Amino acid sequence: MLRVQCTKNTPVLSADMLGDWREEIIWRETTNANLRMYTTTDVTKRRIYTLMHDPTYRAQVNFEQASYNQPPHPGFRIAPNMDAPPVPSIFVK
Repeated sequence: MLRVQCTKNTPVLSADMLGDWREEIIWRETTNANLRMYTTTDVTKRRIYTLMHDPTYRAQVNFEQASYNQPPHPGFRIAPNMDAPPVPSIFVK
């Protein structure tokens, strides 16, 4: 089994992985044998498209993995009084 030595105490990934527009975070255990995903258990009435359908957000998640380990941001504002986000172009073949 290949084991990677952890040199920084940074998350493996932070992104909207479950598709409910709220972000989850993945950390490796100190043994590097397992990953742990943390998410919220708070209930929300807000319903918007998954953040991974936003091109800006998806590019930021990719950038996070390829270079700087910074949280991704969407291409629109998320707030209590926000305008409706743009409808993503979703095509299924």
